[in-house]
Amino acid sequence: MEQRPDTGGKALSVILRDAESVQRYFMPQIRGGGVVVETPNLLPMGTDVLLMITLPDSGQRTPVMGKVVWIMPKDNRDGFPPAIGVRFTSDRSGILARIQSILGGLPSGRSREIRAF
Repeated sequence: MEQRPDTGGKALSVILRDAESVQRYFMPQIRGGGVVVETPNLLPMGTDVLLMITLPDSGQRTPVMGKVVWIMPKDNRDGFPPAIGVRFTSDRSGILARIQSILGGLPSGRSREIRAF
């Protein structure tokens, strides 16, 4: 996954290059879906964010509005990279359905990586 914040800090570009990246960074436990964005520039809880998401099923960036609902601090004891969890708040583009379709194409016996988010 790559992410690039814009100069305002409230827009993030997220590139998920393959189905495994989608599986790793998608947050299915959040109602309406969301993604983990690894970034050294942590945004405060409740911050509205414009995500520009590129999925492996298309080379195009898809805009999705979201809200920061989770933060992994830089100095966490588990050694995870700093990150924020962003819940989708306005999914007019159908990104959640596309993510679920990508995940549905993975082998059913495949173990899902559990991260301590």
